[in-house]
Amino acid sequence: MIDEYINERIKKLEKLRDLGINPYPQIVLKSKKSSEELIKKYAKIGEKKSKIAEEFAGRIIGFRSMGNIAFAHLQDEYGRIQAVFQSKETKKYELLKLLDVGDILIVKGNFFKTKKGEISISAKEFTLASKSIRPLPEKFHGLIDEELKLRKREVDAIMNPEILEKFRKKSKIVKLIREFLDNNGFLEVQTPVLQTIYGGASAEPFITYHNAQDMKLYLRIAPEIYLKRMITAGFEKIYELGNKYRNEGMDKSHLQEIIDLEFYWAYQDYEGLMKFTEKLISYVLLKSNNSLKLNYQGITLDFTPPYKRITFRELLIEHTGIDIDVFKDYASLKKEILRKKIKGVDPNGPKHYGALLDELYKRTARQKIIQPTFMTDYPVEMIPLAKMKESDSSKISSFQLLVNTWEIIKAYNELNNPLDQRKRFIEQQEFMKLGDKEAHLLDEEFLQSLEYGMPPVAGWGLGLARFCMMIMDEASIRESVFFPLMKPEN
Repeated sequence: MIDEYINERIKKLEKLRDLGINPYPQIVLKSKKSSEELIKKYAKIGEKKSKIAEEFAGRIIGFRSMGNIAFAHLQDEYGRIQAVFQSKETKKYELLKLLDVGDILIVKGNFFKTKKGEISISAKEFTLASKSIRPLPEKFHGLIDEELKLRKREVDAIMNPEILEKFRKKSKIVKLIREFLDNNGFLEVQTPVLQTIYGGASAEPFITYHNAQDMKLYLRIAPEIYLKRMITAGFEKIYELGNKYRNEGMDKSHLQEIIDLEFYWAYQDYEGLMKFTEKLISYVLLKSNNSLKLNYQGITLDFTPPYKRITFRELLIEHTGIDIDVFKDYASLKKEILRKKIKGVDPNGPKHYGALLDELYKRTARQKIIQPTFMTDYPVEMIPLAKMKESDSSKISSFQLLVNTWEIIKAYNELNNPLDQRKRFIEQQEFMKLGDKEAHLLDEEFLQSLEYGMPPVAGWGLGLARFCMMIMDEASIRESVFFPLMKPEN
């Protein structure tokens, strides 16, 4: 059936060509005024037409003809305006029969307000800017299937323009974050996406190949290693906002390609970064949301500082009854998990103590955290790039900001002792032999960089997609990305 509609439209396109009209002209200059600006400008106009003719460009999303008069609703990025065509006033009125819903027009005419109060443009002339071949979905139902909506995002946005508003808001959030960091003396930088050694996080990478260099490469799982090498170079406050890639599972809060923000601040520590985090989030929310409270999927999330603080150890004791200062190794912790028969935890999957702690924490305690909470002092086995606490070498100087059961921010004092870092990397190689696909590789270039001397520095990473997802009130992280990865239909 759809092919029949397409064929009919192609016939109209050919008729236009026969009449000397290019349905896809090279350059069509659009008026600078959007629907929003024009509606505001003519808000107080009456039924008498404006004296000055203006242009408006948009997609036809509604069209009806009544002989000598026809009406079309034209939609641009910011809204809709009705165009009125009359056989006695509109040049080439007869060409309207060759137009379809979905075509993009530029209409020139005088503005007025209908008796029902709708601001409209009385068309003197019109220009076809682009001919639509494939018909849009049925007006009142649009795209129903949720998978199809994500696959055909541009079509869903045509039918539901509020989608564009959400992504304008996302763009504003990113701009505000950059603004805050820039105003606080940070410099935006760029580091490689293609890397010979992946690092900076516990994740499985995507592998690719460089034909000219004849070597295997990885898509970065994090920019951390290169950013810290830039700190060694002499920069003291830097950030990068860009994509990273992790070959992991998909769910409502995880994607393989995500945009994240990381910054590194020399001569600062994680305690200072917690206060800085509260200031940054307050700045962004007040300017984008006009409130420190977010309504996310029916839950009110209150970001009013100060946020609650709790240590990793305290969190596990509270929600599992397991004290990691008692169960300090893989065997004893696994035995205790089995003894307690903790639901949802797979004690046989993780191959070492740090991975088992992560499994226990993510499946139990983190699932209970809804309101913004700083969870501090990770066990040292969980992050091999972080510095130990001077008061307790079994913990690291770190925090996570947890919200709605998700990790939104991770930060820690960076390990700058090259001898300790080498020891940790060697330990990671043993985990890799046990089958841990997320273990860190030994990065000799990074170790040499540390050997030149890196100042004390605190690093910070924000899951931007999740953060925007909450502000935009999207149920799934895929909805906060305009084109999430989808399997091909065929």
